[in-house]
Amino acid sequence: MPHPPSAVPALIVNARAEERQALREIFARAQWKWNSVASIGQARNWVERRGCPQVMICDRDLPDGSWRLLFDHTETLARAPKFIVSSRTADDYLWAEVLNLGGHDVLAAPFDEREVSRVVGSAVASWQEQWQKGRVPMHMAAPAARSQSATR
Repeated sequence: MPHPPSAVPALIVNARAEERQALREIFARAQWKWNSVASIGQARNWVERRGCPQVMICDRDLPDGSWRLLFDHTETLARAPKFIVSSRTADDYLWAEVLNLGGHDVLAAPFDEREVSRVVGSAVASWQEQWQKGRVPMHMAAPAARSQSATR
């Protein structure tokens, strides 16, 4: 049975304290569970210790690299999170890049509570549908499973 949105583990990856705080406040009002870190290295360590969250909100630019480094890493994990990129300069190019690579969405900072709720809620529903029903994206399936599905 899918977990209710209030049980959603999310990881916020953002070096700007004021943006982390704004997202924390939005998550607290929605009664969503979350953690936050300030760098890609901290996010990777967090995932190694605690497992992958359902949703990851990552700032476009971090002190130790861009969102793409963390996105590429999470895509190799057994249960990749729905990846949302945040940016003060969110534009059509970033949005297209995120979606074309398989990310979930882009959030513009400063954050609008309704937009954060909509985007995170959509990411949660998508993650739950994908993993709670046992559907694994083809790129994550074992090689034998990929070859079997290709012959069906």
